[in-house]
Amino acid sequence: MGPDSIKVLLVEDNLGDARLVHEMLLEVSAYGFQLTHAKTLQEACEYLATGYYDTMLLDLSLPDAHGLDSINHVLNVSSTLPIVVLSGLDDTDMAIEAVQSGAQDYLVKGQGDGNLLTRSLRYAIERKRSEERLTYLAQYDPLTNLPNRMLFHDRLDAALQHAKRHDERVDLMFLDLDHFKDINDRLGHKAGDDLLVNVAQRLQGCIRAEDTVARLGGDEFTIIMQGVSHGSDVATVANKMVSALSKPFTLSGEEIFVTISIGIATYPDCGDHAEALIRNADTALYRAKSDGRSNYKFYSDEMGVAVNDRMTMIDSLRQAVHRGEFQLHYQPLVNTRSGKVFGVEALLRWQHPNCNPVPTAEFIPLLEETGLIHPVGEWVFHESCRQIRLWQQEGLPPLCISINLSVRQFQKHGLASMIANVLKEYQLDPSLLQLEITENILADDSAIVTQTLTQLHGLGVRLVIDDFGTGYSSLSYLKDYPFDTLKFDQAFIHDITTSKNSASIIAALIKLGQSIGMTVMAEGVETQHQFNLLNEMGCDQYQGYLYARPMDATTLSQWMHKHHPRQTQL
Repeated sequence: MGPDSIKVLLVEDNLGDARLVHEMLLEVSAYGFQLTHAKTLQEACEYLATGYYDTMLLDLSLPDAHGLDSINHVLNVSSTLPIVVLSGLDDTDMAIEAVQSGAQDYLVKGQGDGNLLTRSLRYAIERKRSEERLTYLAQYDPLTNLPNRMLFHDRLDAALQHAKRHDERVDLMFLDLDHFKDINDRLGHKAGDDLLVNVAQRLQGCIRAEDTVARLGGDEFTIIMQGVSHGSDVATVANKMVSALSKPFTLSGEEIFVTISIGIATYPDCGDHAEALIRNADTALYRAKSDGRSNYKFYSDEMGVAVNDRMTMIDSLRQAVHRGEFQLHYQPLVNTRSGKVFGVEALLRWQHPNCNPVPTAEFIPLLEETGLIHPVGEWVFHESCRQIRLWQQEGLPPLCISINLSVRQFQKHGLASMIANVLKEYQLDPSLLQLEITENILADDSAIVTQTLTQLHGLGVRLVIDDFGTGYSSLSYLKDYPFDTLKFDQAFIHDITTSKNSASIIAALIKLGQSIGMTVMAEGVETQHQFNLLNEMGCDQYQGYLYARPMDATTLSQWMHKHHPRQTQL
């Protein structure tokens, strides 16, 4: 027989019918059928236990079995075997029931020839393969070959049922890669897929055979561990995973380093059903990321309280956007040498109706995380420019307005167009708008950064590199991007009177910035001593509590009329 021969197991007690089948297959010998004959169902099952067959021809009337139960019996022995029923009954209802019971086709003895029999056998094989493929795709992730979300839920339910019966623990891990999107964006989705495949292999190398690794989607993985005696054993596995994933990957010929964060919830301590474990493992994962990433955290009740508070805050933020609960305060920007106000920085405030003003450090990260920063950020531009126009109509000089941009705002397409439309709507000179951009935005050395900065510069707005000296500070930012102003991080200003190093750094940066045509500004100036030192060093501009605290629009207008009644534009 050739390598493509089809092995058929014929189960038929009537020798005459068996010979007829053999002769019919000989008619189409080109297909290379290899026929094995069993006279009883038990004999057929013995053949199945010791050998491989591509398909079965099954008579439903045998000495030791009768009717559709024969199909069920065969499938219990070999669940993937394609079955063609060969019956003496020309019964449509019986044929339908046979297929519903698991057979792939139903043939009537004495009807048809070798070609019909051949087509039926080949169809049965192909149909069974298609069914198996669909079943596989329904339960497994085609990229990594790991169980998918559906099979994960099935296995978690089964693990919990087993644990309840045997008084055991189940540990559920939620994992995802830190900053996976950056790799996808930089190297492309093909490299991202290759990374996920390699991650799946490394995770499988860290667990026991009885544990389950599943991929829920994207870069999210889960692990189900059953029958572990102590939490320290789970911690050992988690540490092993963090270590395994910290080793470099080679993607597109480049060494890539990634880290993984893990959240862990345990049955029965963290919940007695799947939904609770999933929710709490996800909560622990969020804490692991919040605590610096590349680590693992076990769920605790304290985390649950924190997550509930966070979700309440997010709900309140959504309502705040809808109800218009945000307002802007403005802090004067001052010319160091003349002492005159040339502009203001717009600072977002949230006055929650049921409590005191919410600190910006609590709600702005949530605005960015939820994407609410986009509608709120656009409102800030409209409100700031509207206020500048109102102050001009009141007789104040044209003040510059300085607005902070977050990473998510900066990465959104159409930012420059939105700003251009706002300036046009309020008929403002673009030079009166100043955009503050932090170094972490520039750390992503991508085409969109350069493109957006070029577009903004082309509008005629002024660009400020904010909090310079923190994060991944690089002098190339000053050389490669069209910034107008260099703004020091206030941490340097705080130490300027007590740390010679901070004072030396500030003095050097002032000279550096001015030597390449930039204006230099200090923020967070709170004492006269700090101001005197900055003035001696030649710092161009400053802001801080020494001069004025942030004020709402009405208070700032009154303050300007009182303290600078004849001020003109600088």
